[in-house]
Amino acid sequence: MFEIQPNDNPRSTGEMILGFLLGILASLGCLFFCVVLGMTLGGPEWLFPVINGLALFAVGIVALSNVRESSYYMGVLIAVSLVFLLNAACGVTLIQR
Repeated sequence: MFEIQPNDNPRSTGEMILGFLLGILASLGCLFFCVVLGMTLGGPEWLFPVINGLALFAVGIVALSNVRESSYYMGVLIAVSLVFLLNAACGVTLIQR
């Protein structure tokens, strides 16, 4: 009567957790890139979250374009999204000072 379709869920929890950790490492790499570039340019303090946001945006676009291929990219995308929100909150507090 009812046909039961097989579970075609390609997502793996272990791969997503490893991707999340990889996303945290990528976010730290963006932070170091931001600090080095910001110190080189010598701009105002609000420049640091802007550069970091652009770097996180680039990593997020790469992860989003590959998210259908592997669960690793889904974990990276989740981690980068959370760090991007934290970066935006820090940027807003720097602007309000």
